[in-house]
Amino acid sequence: MNYGYFDSQNREYVITNPKTPTSWVNYLGTSDYCLIISNNASGYSFYKSPKLGRVTRFRFNSISMGRPGRYVYIKDEKTKDFWSISWQPVGKPLESFNSICRHGLGYSIFESKYSNITSSLKIFVPVDKPIEIWEVKIKNESGEKKELSVFTYTEFCLWNSMLDMMDFQYILYTCRMGYNKEDEIVDYSIKLWSPYEPKAFFTCTNKKIESFDTDRDVFIGPYNSEANPEAIQNGRCFGSIAIGGNPCAATQVKIELQPGQEEYLVFVLGIGDAYKEGKEYKKLFASKENIQKEFEKVQKYWDDRLSKFKCSTPNEKMNLMLNIWNQYQCHTTFNWSRSASFIEAGGRDGLGFRDSSQDVLGVAHSIPQEVRKRLIELLKAQLSEGYAMHHFQPLTWAQGEHNIPPRERIYSDDHLWLLIAVPHYIKETGDFSILDEVVEYADKSSASVYEHLKQALEFSWRHRGKHGLLLGLAADWNDCINLKDGGESTWSTQLYYKALSEFIELAEYIGKTDDVEKYKAYRDEIKKAMEEYTWDGEWFVRGYLASGKKLGSKESDQSKIFLNSQSWSVFSGAFVDEKGKMAMDSVKKYLATEHGCVKNWPAYVDYIIEVGAVTSFPPGLKENAAIFCHANTWVIIAEAVLGRGDYAFEYYMSFLPANKNDIAEIYTIEPYVYSQFITGKEHPYYFGRSRNPWLTGTATWAFVAATQYILGIRPHYKGLIIDPCIPQQWDGFEVERVFRGRKLSIKVSNPDHISKGVKKILVNGKEIVSNLIPVELLDNENVIEVVMGK
Repeated sequence: MNYGYFDSQNREYVITNPKTPTSWVNYLGTSDYCLIISNNASGYSFYKSPKLGRVTRFRFNSISMGRPGRYVYIKDEKTKDFWSISWQPVGKPLESFNSICRHGLGYSIFESKYSNITSSLKIFVPVDKPIEIWEVKIKNESGEKKELSVFTYTEFCLWNSMLDMMDFQYILYTCRMGYNKEDEIVDYSIKLWSPYEPKAFFTCTNKKIESFDTDRDVFIGPYNSEANPEAIQNGRCFGSIAIGGNPCAATQVKIELQPGQEEYLVFVLGIGDAYKEGKEYKKLFASKENIQKEFEKVQKYWDDRLSKFKCSTPNEKMNLMLNIWNQYQCHTTFNWSRSASFIEAGGRDGLGFRDSSQDVLGVAHSIPQEVRKRLIELLKAQLSEGYAMHHFQPLTWAQGEHNIPPRERIYSDDHLWLLIAVPHYIKETGDFSILDEVVEYADKSSASVYEHLKQALEFSWRHRGKHGLLLGLAADWNDCINLKDGGESTWSTQLYYKALSEFIELAEYIGKTDDVEKYKAYRDEIKKAMEEYTWDGEWFVRGYLASGKKLGSKESDQSKIFLNSQSWSVFSGAFVDEKGKMAMDSVKKYLATEHGCVKNWPAYVDYIIEVGAVTSFPPGLKENAAIFCHANTWVIIAEAVLGRGDYAFEYYMSFLPANKNDIAEIYTIEPYVYSQFITGKEHPYYFGRSRNPWLTGTATWAFVAATQYILGIRPHYKGLIIDPCIPQQWDGFEVERVFRGRKLSIKVSNPDHISKGVKKILVNGKEIVSNLIPVELLDNENVIEVVMGK
């Protein structure tokens, strides 16, 4: 079933049926202020921190899907009928109510037609102001004059999102609502157990406010809901002032429309004092021209970020994702990490170390300066011993709150992602100066970035088990495999092998010969341990339990094969050989499905304490034999490394969101963004159903897999590598890319219809002898012709 369509010209996803299987959302905002809004105008906003700076309220996992939100109601004063511009919360019958939602880059638009009234609501967040702007247009399509009341409603959160949801003993007695009568601005403030006093405001900038409410319970009324507020039925707000209780911003504006006439209204919600910032913003945005300027800034922001990479391939769905939605999601994950969505309530605040380390890979080509800053932030969350804080909140560091994890909460992989992220940044930018920057550790002392990287390698070297493999510690990348008390992780060992290789390549390039020799010896020993203890005959084991039993082996009692240890055997560079091919053939045989590869097979059915939480999920869900999309991206990369382009592209398409648009009733989540997982084949009912969209490492790695391994255009310290691995039927493809400030127009032809291999490259008409284009050969603008062949 189809609920909407992609409008590639306007870079929008247009939802034509508001009864989507789940809330299909958009992220608005670019820096400090973030607004998450669904196709039915539900959602919430926060300022700087989704945990400590929640501005508006949202009820997670509620039966009325997506409540509350930002609602604009229209009431016909003659008939007393009323509706909302977004289909919800009033929910008029769709036979008579026409509803469209347009999710665009940095904005969402709601359009409706009902009772001969057409209306629209556009919401966006300016690039550099902590506010949200609601633009409302209402037009009378009838042949008679209309007298209408326009009501607005949003519910304030009591700032700390966790207290707001749980601590009703205290939190419901903290708000101090008010109303600036002179300027007609709703005034919100709250005093918490600190000197900090959050303030927010809400106002109409260009029309007189007829009435208002600041107490939710008064505006809604007893035993009512957002669908039928008592104030709207009454025809007027009650002028309530909430001192304690549940604060809201509800207003009424009256308008008259002659036949064919259109009225324009603007509402602003933002951070600041109603008598200061609120008053200034009201004056500023009384001007339609000023609002348009702010919206143009938002459009330019996204134009700039998406302009650094564009492609044209034979597959339109791939083009759609890579040129628009995949990049949009990459920037969203970079901005907000993993802490705020319709799934994550915001309690796990700040940055995930491993998450943000990976997120930089998808945006380094576009916003290198911001990536450099983020890398320094991450390095500050590394301990002097070499490991890293799993989660951290930079906003609290000024108060010395570092939340250093206890030994039992050290993850075996967190710190190693620095060895992927920092080299990638340098390859993309050529900025070797970052290696010399001195950065503090989270606990004590400081060191250069180069030394930080070495400490990460040394920590893992010191934390190996009896087979010479890395200890699993609290967990590796798979949070729910908990190999404590001596358990070893094959996957962490493979990541370590990759990290060592990246560091060795970097050290060779900058002439650190002693380090090259030292870490080559480490790598040789790690390779020997993997060869001796991880090969299981057809695939690689996932690790060893503390008891000495193998995990993910033919000998295992339950799950016998895991995905990551197969893909990373190749991606790490350790086994780009017959064993690697056999392992990937086993992926095809045991793990591949039409919706992607399951994470393990068969699913666990009984809880095993020494394996961990993965065994507690029902079969096919979350980390127990679900299709973990993040892990699927590494399957694509492994097949591309092996030169099997048809397999790589088949896997890419299997979980591509745009490929699910026509089966949205099965897929359920937004068909324009990646999700964390898709329900696996062993689930009894919901195979193919997706969950946990938007804030997932899948976004970055899908972009990396497609652009750097299928299209094969990836940075190197010396320049740019062109190494495609494409479906044999493709005639070729084109890419426009910015690399170190230079514009590249790349055209790849595939006359022999092969998957991998480059026969000839011309750079501005001159042939080069390698598929590595040295940066010194590049002009400001370049035409690069690539002919595939053997």
